[in-house]
Amino acid sequence: MGGGQLFDLVFGTVFNGLSALFWIAFLMRWRRISFFLPGGAFVLTLTEWAARPVRRLLPRTRLDWSCVLLAWVSQMVLIGLKFAVLGHLPSLPLFGVLGVMVVGGALETLYVLGYLVFWVVLVSALLTWLQPNAPLAPVIHALADPFLDPIRRFVPTIGGIDLSPVILFLALNLLAIVGGELRFMVVRGLLAASVGG
Repeated sequence: MGGGQLFDLVFGTVFNGLSALFWIAFLMRWRRISFFLPGGAFVLTLTEWAARPVRRLLPRTRLDWSCVLLAWVSQMVLIGLKFAVLGHLPSLPLFGVLGVMVVGGALETLYVLGYLVFWVVLVSALLTWLQPNAPLAPVIHALADPFLDPIRRFVPTIGGIDLSPVILFLALNLLAIVGGELRFMVVRGLLAASVGG
């Protein structure tokens, strides 16, 4: 296992997981899902230690932007650690590193959200078909519905089958392909600009 693979296994798992948890906390508050439901206490315990102080610094709104900000920071830290651990810092100017951390972190945060939505919708569909009365089912459905309901308005069920998850999966895959190319172009452009400057 190379250094990059080991880094992704350890640090990638930790910081991508933390970023996903902040997104889940954001979505739960947006959907007004109680943290007393199954799994809620786990999410609250692992996110509130950081979200509470950040929340005090932000204007109060209906949406908990502290969790979005922390999901972004998690990705920026991950990128910064990757530069440091893999030995790229000495050869790159500070502007290039910070630019990649900020812009790349934002793109990676959206990437994590896309994967999270994919898995939430997949689990929601599986629970609907296999175990509709599972304890976690109400939470998973409440998280998935905002992404499926807009599709359901235009795509009716066919033979009792809800096709909205399939359409959403196709859209997410398309966004992942486009987003992957965008991430590569942005990071390469920022590094080229910083080195050239």
